[in-house]
Amino acid sequence: MSAFFNNWRTGLRRAFGPHCRLPAWLLCLAVTLAAQGAAAGERRALLIGINDYAAVPGLQGSRNDVEAMQEILVTRWHFDPRNITVLLDRASTRAGILGALEQLVRTAGPDDMVYVHYSGHGSQVEDENGDEKDGLDETLVPQDGRTKGVPDITDDELDRLFSRMKSKNVVVVLDSCHSGTATRALDIRARSVPRDTRVELYRSETQTRAIVPTISSRYVLMSAAAAEEEALDGPVDGRYQGFFSYALARSAATRSATASPRELFDGVAGELNRIKARFGRNAMPEPQLEAPPALFDQPLFAATGATGAQGDARVAWVAAELLTSGEVRLARGAAVGATLGTKWVLYGADEMAFAPGRGLANVDVVRIDGADAIARPDASTRAVPARARAILLLPSPNSSRVPIRIVGVPPNARPAIEAALSRDIRNVSFVGANEPARFMVDLQNDQMRLMTADGLQVVGMYGTNSPGWAMSMSQQVNRLDTAAELLTLDNPTSALRLSARLANDPVRGARGITVVADTQPAGYRIRRPNEPRSVANSLQLELFVNADAYLTVVDVDSEGNVNLLFPNSFHQQRGLWVDGRVAAGESVRLPDALTPGNRAGFYWDYSPPRGVDTIRVFAATTLAAAQAIRARIAAASAARQNGIAPAIQGLRADLAGFATRGIQVVGDSTASAAGADWTAVTLTAVVSD
Repeated sequence: MSAFFNNWRTGLRRAFGPHCRLPAWLLCLAVTLAAQGAAAGERRALLIGINDYAAVPGLQGSRNDVEAMQEILVTRWHFDPRNITVLLDRASTRAGILGALEQLVRTAGPDDMVYVHYSGHGSQVEDENGDEKDGLDETLVPQDGRTKGVPDITDDELDRLFSRMKSKNVVVVLDSCHSGTATRALDIRARSVPRDTRVELYRSETQTRAIVPTISSRYVLMSAAAAEEEALDGPVDGRYQGFFSYALARSAATRSATASPRELFDGVAGELNRIKARFGRNAMPEPQLEAPPALFDQPLFAATGATGAQGDARVAWVAAELLTSGEVRLARGAAVGATLGTKWVLYGADEMAFAPGRGLANVDVVRIDGADAIARPDASTRAVPARARAILLLPSPNSSRVPIRIVGVPPNARPAIEAALSRDIRNVSFVGANEPARFMVDLQNDQMRLMTADGLQVVGMYGTNSPGWAMSMSQQVNRLDTAAELLTLDNPTSALRLSARLANDPVRGARGITVVADTQPAGYRIRRPNEPRSVANSLQLELFVNADAYLTVVDVDSEGNVNLLFPNSFHQQRGLWVDGRVAAGESVRLPDALTPGNRAGFYWDYSPPRGVDTIRVFAATTLAAAQAIRARIAAASAARQNGIAPAIQGLRADLAGFATRGIQVVGDSTASAAGADWTAVTLTAVVSD
C-alpha cells in the first residue's frame, strides 16, 4: 500500500488503538489543495456509479450518487460539463475504470483540479506484497468483478495510478466499504461483498509500492466510518443513494463554494444524524476527517484560478420555469433533492444572495419528470417570476403511513401480530419483500424484535408472554414516527449556523491529525432520588449560533411524548434568556450549571421511561417565528397527554411561510414573520436505569 494510504490508516490506528482493523475503502476523500496564486487550469472529473453488477448483488443508489455529484460539481465548483466523464453500470468494467483513470492521469496538468468519485461495492483480497498489517488489500469491485478471470481493483493499483498524477489539486471520493456486512432488507444495503478468494488472479501484479514522499503533507482524507462499520445504500427523502454521498452532496449544496473540508465535514455529520433518527437507528457510522492541521480550514476547491470559475451563489439553485399548466418545472431538480413533497422557494432572475425570508413564492414538488421535478405553487403564490431560480426549503414530509415488514414469523401467527400492532400504531401498514419499509419485526423464540429497516440494529425486544408487548412496541414506533416528523422540519439553505452538543458527549476534536464526527448517541441514566446532579443524569446543552436568535428546545421521549424544554415559563429565571433569545457568537449552556442555585432556575433531570430521546433545537431570527414553533409543539404535547397521537404538520406550513416576504404567521402569534430565517439541529440520547 502506498505512503498515502499507510499514513491514513496509521492516523486512524492512533485514534482507535493499535489493534483496530481499519476500513480503507469505506469512503476516502483525498484532497490536494492548491497553493495560493496558482496558475489557471482546467477542472476535470471522473464519476463512476455501479448499481447493476454482473456477478454480485446489485445496489440502488450509486447512479443517483453520480447524478447528484455531477450537478454539485457544475453548480458549486464550476466544472465544465464537457470535462466530466461519467461511467455507469456496464461502462464501469475493470478495463473501463482503469482506462478512464489512465486517461485522466495523462490529461490532467499540474494546475488542473481533479475530482474522482466511485460509488459501488468494495471488498478485500489477501495481500501479496506484505504492505498490509492485517494481511488484506482493500479493493473496489468493478461491474464485471467476480466474473471468470476478472480481479477487483486493488488499493495498490490505485496508488500507482495516482502517484503519477501531475495535478496538485486532486479529490478522490470512494463511497464503498470492505466489511462484507450483509443486511436483511431490500431497502438498505451494505456497499461491500465478501473477500475475493481467487488470490491467483492478483499474483501477476507488480510487487512494488508507489512511494510519494510528500503525500502526507498534501492530502486531506475523509472516511465514512470507523473500523468494521458499513457504508450504506438506501432510500433518503424518497430517493435511493449512498448515505454518505447524499450527506456530502447536501452539505456541498448548502455551503459556500469556497467551503473548507472542516465545513463540509460538519454538514455531513448533521445530515447523517438526520438520517439516523429518521430510520430509527441508534447510531450511524462515524465519519472521520484526517489532514495536516493547516489544511482543515483551507477551501476544498479555490473559487478562482481555474477556467469556468465565476461569482458564487450563496447556496445551490436550479432554474425554475412556469409551464402553461400553471405548474413549475425545476430543471434537473431531481439530482439535488427535489423529491416528492419537498418544498422550494422561488427568487428572481440572476439572484445570488438568496436572502432568507425574501423569497417570492413557494412551490411543492408533485412529480418527477426524468431529471426534472414538476412543482405546484402553493395557495399563497400570486405570480411566478420569469427566469426564476429555486432553492430547497424543506425536505419531504414524513409519510402518512408507517410501513412494517414482518419476517421469520409462521403464517398462522401473522394475523394475530398484525391485529395487535394495528390497535396502537397510527397509520400502520404491513408490506411485503418488494416494498419499502420503515421497520422490520421478527420473532426469536418468545421475543418479538423491532429492528431498523436494514435489519442490522435492534430497536427493542418484547416478550410475547407479556400481555403488554404490542403496546410497548407500538409506543416505540409512535415515538420514532413523531421524531421523524420533527426531522422533516429542516431548512437546508438557512444562513443561520447553529451548533449544539450534549454536555456529557466527548468533544470530537482533533486526535493527532484526525477529527471524528459526532453521530453516536450520548448515554444517560435515570437520576435517583437525592442523587447529585451530573452530566450523567441531567441534560445540559452547549449551544452556539452565528446571529442573534430565539432558541426553542424540544424533546421526544421513548414513549412518544413531545416536550417543550426551553423556554419554559414555570421555572426559568426572569431576565435571563428573555423569550429564549441568545446573542450572536455567544456560547450558551442550558441550564448554565447543574449545581444547586444555578442562574437558570431549572434542571432537566432524566426520569423514566428509559429508551432513546430525540432532542431538536430550533433557532429563529424573529420572535414571531419562534412563537409559532412553540405554539405547535405545545399543541402536540397537549394532544399526547389527552391520548391523541401528536401531529405537528401545521408547523411545516408555518415554517414555509417564513421563506417569503409578506406572509403572516398563523396560529397563536400576531406579529409578522416576514424576513424570518430559521434552522434546527438534532441530538439523541440513550437513557438507562
